[in-house]
Amino acid sequence: GKGRGQGREHNDRRDGKDGGSGKAWGKNRASGGKAGGKGKWKFIPNRPELTPEEIEQRRQANAERHAKRVEEEGRQIVTDRLMEGEVVQRAKWHAWIKPKDPSCIPGEAFARMKEMNDAFRAKATDGRMFCGGTEAEVLYVAIADIAEEKLILSAGLPVRFKIYVDSKGVGACDVVSGEPLGPTSRASAPHTAPNAASD
Repeated sequence: GKGRGQGREHNDRRDGKDGGSGKAWGKNRASGGKAGGKGKWKFIPNRPELTPEEIEQRRQANAERHAKRVEEEGRQIVTDRLMEGEVVQRAKWHAWIKPKDPSCIPGEAFARMKEMNDAFRAKATDGRMFCGGTEAEVLYVAIADIAEEKLILSAGLPVRFKIYVDSKGVGACDVVSGEPLGPTSRASAPHTAPNAASD
């Protein structure tokens, strides 16, 4: 039989496809004699935990791949200071951030952000809405662009970040945790957890 595997570690975000959503298919049936009943799924136990050295090696490899991609895409940071915003939606390899004050975004970057948002909204089909249907303009952020160690992005989390433009569009980088944007968000503390080895 043929095994199909489409495990892509990291699709770029801004092509209208959700990165990291590949599925690996394969039937592992119990081998051996004539066990009673028809073929059944054989569940593979959890993979053994990586050693600290293996985790560091994987993290370093991911960082090198990301640095190469940043260079190839011609990234240019267009804000000198950190801006405030809030995470609107999180996927496996990326997230979307709503800037607190869009008027602080440089003109060209804002225009490209709006153009990218409009394109994603136009592609939404089957009743699905871009970023849960938010009408606000949002910025893309790759998980690899989180600057604060152990910071886990989740919807509603306040963050600070810089803005860049590149050949793919516009996005946020150097992302760190921020202060709650309003009284209703006061209880939302930054969520932290050990970095996953694959991030």
